[in-house]
Amino acid sequence: MEILLSVREAAGKLGLSERHLRLLLEKGEVKGKKLGGTWVVLSLDYIRKKKRKKVGG
Repeated sequence: MEILLSVREAAGKLGLSERHLRLLLEKGEVKGKKLGGTWVVLSLDYIRKKKRKKVGG
């Protein structure tokens, strides 16, 4: 089951600005959907990918 987060919640967890997170959503780098014109973040796989890159080199 996917956890749905608002842009504000997800940006806080990722340590990003809301604006930057919206850009990542538009590029498809973070999974999300627009519901009624508002972005909803579907997954925080982005965090896991970033952490793996830091650990892996």
